Amino acid sequence: MILLIIYTLFKKFNNQSWIGRNFKISKFFKVKIQSFFASLFMTLMLLIPMLSKAQNLQLNYKIIRNGDDIGWMRLEKNNVGNNSDLLLVTEIKTKIIFPITVFAKDSSIFEKGNLIYSSQFRKTNGAIKLKKQTRLISNEYEVLENGAKEKLPFSIINTNLLCLYFQEPIDLKSVYCDIQQCFVNVIKTADGGYKVKFPNGNVNCYYYKEGVCTKIKIMHSFYSAEIILSPQNNSYANSK
Repeated sequence: MILLIIYTLFKKFNNQSWIGRNFKISKFFKVKIQSFFASLFMTLMLLIPMLSKAQNLQLNYKIIRNGDDIGWMRLEKNNVGNNSDLLLVTEIKTKIIFPITVFAKDSSIFEKGNLIYSSQFRKTNGAIKLKKQTRLISNEYEVLENGAKEKLPFSIINTNLLCLYFQEPIDLKSVYCDIQQCFVNVIKTADGGYKVKFPNGNVNCYYYKEGVCTKIKIMHSFYSAEIILSPQNNSYANSK
């Protein structure tokens, strides 16, 4: 609607007879007005395709262990043009021999389907346990952890573990694990899930409904848990 109004005004200001009937202004002022509306119109024309592709998705989960609610997880995905920003934030409070509070934050940025940045942060009982970043620099992936830099042998990474929370891996055979710095296999299970086994022996199994991840089973060395979608606190927006 705004674009239509600006376009109409621009056409009217560009019409000599309409100017003559309604305004007595100098040629200089007319040129300035025409230039203003032309610039505004072109700016909006460039901006609208980007806005039409803007999408925001937020999913909220609860974390269950032995029937008890021990934490929460929030996922966010923002698409703008060719870029996708993924975010995972979670907090767990439980007791394994002694009380444990774990906070985790993972993020990834994809440009035209390729990973250009990711980060992983872990804090246990207030102490930082992991702080890692991966960047695509001059067609090479570089990992920064504890002040040390390391080059990865992979030329392109187009999907990582965080992507599994947002898209069912129907045809996906492997996925990149940022923490382990390796690709891990994705195996379809008999109960309809997708199993990912990590080099340390831990296993995650993802389940989907209509393309949305509704449950994750976590089977680790010292504990097991389930992450369950909380449908009442989720949102999806598509800006047009």
